[in-house]
Amino acid sequence: MVKPSSSSTASEANKPGTNGNGNGRCYKGVRMRKWGKWVAEVRVPHSRDRVWLGSYDTQEKAARAYDAAVFCMRGPTAKLNFPEAPPPDVRLAAGGEHRHLTPLEIQAVASRYANERDVGSEYLDGFPAEFGFPAEGSGGV
Repeated sequence: MVKPSSSSTASEANKPGTNGNGNGRCYKGVRMRKWGKWVAEVRVPHSRDRVWLGSYDTQEKAARAYDAAVFCMRGPTAKLNFPEAPPPDVRLAAGGEHRHLTPLEIQAVASRYANERDVGSEYLDGFPAEFGFPAEGSGGV
């Protein structure tokens, strides 16, 4: 039996791996509001809770926010939207041990990472004073 073909625009909008806005890219943890803003959120492991990561102008920024948040929660084993450019590990405490971040700290890290133009070592500037992360050059990140 042959199914009748539907219009390509309707089938493309509902196809897995697309977001329905015509560019064909869909990122984990990202969705578009009716008015065109991209929003990101991440689920807390072993919980029904979610951490709201904010609204962004582009889906790539929202996807980067998701990547930073999921990396904070799950570490290097996290499934990222951009695995070729993982965020730095900001979970290191001053003693070199990993610590769990609060949802507010995760939001701050995600927002900062999403809005960085060129992600690199300058990404952590300002975090040592705010969150107790090791300063650059102190053997931490």
